[in-house]
Amino acid sequence: MAQKTKILLLIKSLGLGGAERLLVDSIPYWDRDRYDYAVAYLVPWKSTLAPAILAAGVPLYCLAPGRPAIAPASPMGMTPARSGPAAALLPLAAARLARLQRRERFALIHADLPVAGVVARSVGRAQAMPVAYTEHNVQERYHPITRALNRATLPWTDQVWAVSAEVAASLRRACGTRTPCLDVLPNGIPVEQLAAEAAVASGLRAELAIDPSHAVVGTLAVFRPQKRLLDWVEVAARVAARRQDVTFVLVGDGPEMPAIQARVAARGLQDRVRLPGFRADGRRYLAVMDLFLMTSEFEGMPVALLEAMGLGKAVVASAVGGVGEVVHDGVNGRLTRSGACEQSAAILCDLLAQPAERRRLGEAAAATIAAGYHIRRRVAAIEAGYARLTAGRSA
Repeated sequence: MAQKTKILLLIKSLGLGGAERLLVDSIPYWDRDRYDYAVAYLVPWKSTLAPAILAAGVPLYCLAPGRPAIAPASPMGMTPARSGPAAALLPLAAARLARLQRRERFALIHADLPVAGVVARSVGRAQAMPVAYTEHNVQERYHPITRALNRATLPWTDQVWAVSAEVAASLRRACGTRTPCLDVLPNGIPVEQLAAEAAVASGLRAELAIDPSHAVVGTLAVFRPQKRLLDWVEVAARVAARRQDVTFVLVGDGPEMPAIQARVAARGLQDRVRLPGFRADGRRYLAVMDLFLMTSEFEGMPVALLEAMGLGKAVVASAVGGVGEVVHDGVNGRLTRSGACEQSAAILCDLLAQPAERRRLGEAAAATIAAGYHIRRRVAAIEAGYARLTAGRSA
């Protein structure tokens, strides 16, 4: 039997962000007869998805300060106390990764997001090993220090995948002639698994106290400023003023939660807006939505949007980042300008009044995802890249 090629996947954290979700969703589609995968992460206080990785039999390492050794994580103690800003993890994380690499002899490191990318490139360059990288956002949206470190070290990467054409363009703007091998590889979702999870959503409407006669407008997001969720609440307020038969569901948590709660109260929407908070089973909540509303200021290729479309939901989304590469206005969804609350509210009211049009858009959205955004296609493309980058190299 041929020796398997050892691959290390490095990511900043294992919270419920899009990049982290993609990693876990990819596991069933890996070619584990050919590749021997392991995962490492840097931020120990964000580890929601760690048990899923361990349950799949994938070795998991935490490279953060305060961990006793470079050893596979255990299911116990997966949520240690916060130990400081993520930037402070870089030097020690790089040293720990170098030590792990000397011991395990991975043939390639594949990093997601800039902090993990900087660590991976530093070790890859020092130990003369190939590094692949996935970029999920436009460079202009990162903190200036993060952006500078990413730009300075990106040329040390052997293969870069950008999740949208807009993200790829931002990398070329940042690096110019120093841009490494760069391809656009959109995010994907596990269509069948998503449908299976959504199928067990019975009881959620009752749990959320949603009137059986109401339509549901919702979203699933990390509550960060980029999502412009205060705009989302404003759109909900405008729709609620015109229609009494709509309930709004905003699933997630994050630093914007207090501001969102205050805005809901200020607009008198306590009886119309549901804020169930963080839910590890957030995909089930997509199942109760009739319309998916996304008001982001910027995005790469949002996984929650792909999930809603995959479930056949009609989507109304701001045309930012890679959103317009998957949503075509009037064909498989509706697009608005970021910050255009009245435009979004008017489109929602039109769709709420036209169930047949909602259904048509949802069916077209599901067909789009099934044809071009199944995660199986993404994994196959990545593993083809691994084969090219590790050809002739022993693990």
